Amino acid sequence: MPDEAEIRRWLADLDSTAVHTVRTGALFAAAADRFAQAGFTIVDTLALLRLDLAHDGQAGATEPPASGDVGEIVTAPLRRHHHAAAAAIDRSAFGTPWSNDVDDLQEIRDATPTHHATGRFVRTGRLRRHLLGFAITGAASGQGYLQRLAVDPAHQREGHGRALTTESLAWMRRRGLRSALVNTAITNEAALALYRSVGFRPLPEHLVVMQRTVGS
Repeated sequence: MPDEAEIRRWLADLDSTAVHTVRTGALFAAAADRFAQAGFTIVDTLALLRLDLAHDGQAGATEPPASGDVGEIVTAPLRRHHHAAAAAIDRSAFGTPWSNDVDDLQEIRDATPTHHATGRFVRTGRLRRHLLGFAITGAASGQGYLQRLAVDPAHQREGHGRALTTESLAWMRRRGLRSALVNTAITNEAALALYRSVGFRPLPEHLVVMQRTVGS
C-alpha cells in the first residue's frame, strides 16, 4: 500500500503532462484513507459480493448446441477483434466517465494470471454474429473475479446478463476455484439483484473509487 508521500510523488510526475484528473481503482478503507490524505475524494461507492463456489451446490451452465439459424442466441468466446463492439456496449451501458475503451478491456483481461472472456451473440448470417453483451472473468490464487459484465441497454432484461454470469461461474468451478468476488455500484439495483439470484451474498465491506485533479 503506498504512503501519502509516494502518492504525492506520482501526482507530481503528472504535473507536466496532459493528464488533468487521476482516478483510483476500487479501494478498501485502509487504502482509501491514504489517498484521502493526498487530497483524493470519493466519487463512487461499491458493494462487494462473494459466492462460495465449493459449497453452493450449483452445476456448470451449458449452452445448447448451435444450429446456425439466423437470430439464434449463443454464448461464445470473446475474441480481441470483438473489443471494439464490446467497448461500444460498455459505453452505452455505463456511460461517461465509467465506461471502458478497447485498451481498458485488454488491461482487464491482463489483470489476473488467468482470464476467461465470453460474449453473448445473435446470429445475423451463416458466418456473422452481432454482440449483445460480454463478461470478463479472472482467476488468481484460487480466487475468481467477475471483473466486467455489460449488456447492450437495448437487450437488457432478456436474460443475457444472467447467462453470462452463470457461464463465468461455471468456468470458475471447472478450475476448482474456492470462491467468486464481484463488485458493483451500491445504486445498481439491477446488478445487485442479478448477483444475489445466482448465489452471491454482500460482504460488510464497501469499496470506494476516489478522484483528484492533477496540480490541485
